[in-house]
Amino acid sequence: MNNKLFIGLVVLSAGVLVGWYMMKGQQAPAVNTENVPEAPASAGSNLGAPGSFEGSGSGGVEKGGVQARSVVTLTNTGFAPSPVTVKVGTTVTFVNESTAIMWVASDPHPAHTILPEFDAKAGINRGGTYEYTFAKVGTWTYHNHLNPSAKGTVVVTE
Repeated sequence: MNNKLFIGLVVLSAGVLVGWYMMKGQQAPAVNTENVPEAPASAGSNLGAPGSFEGSGSGGVEKGGVQARSVVTLTNTGFAPSPVTVKVGTTVTFVNESTAIMWVASDPHPAHTILPEFDAKAGINRGGTYEYTFAKVGTWTYHNHLNPSAKGTVVVTE
């Protein structure tokens, strides 16, 4: 009986050592994406916006007193441009060009209470977008809910 126990412990130890050796050069993923719902390609906004894309950055073309669109991109180094300044009623499109899932949400993390409706409420894969139309004047800070160190600011003016 003692021989079987000893052999079992040797086999178990060898398995642990082999597993450790194989895994020691690999890095753990930076973000836990377990149980993250996936959003559709365009998540919508809280205010009607012009139907066509009319520019990018903060210099979009105005239609009826409302700036058509502004684009913010998330890469592996963060959100850009930040800050972005837009007029009230502007739809900002957040594009995920990073290698991780993006979940845009208002600060503070994790409560999202500064502007609660400014929240994708789901993860967005690389190439996907989230749109939000800023209907209130103010300075609105946000983050990537899945990587809160990635932050940005939208300044909304009259």
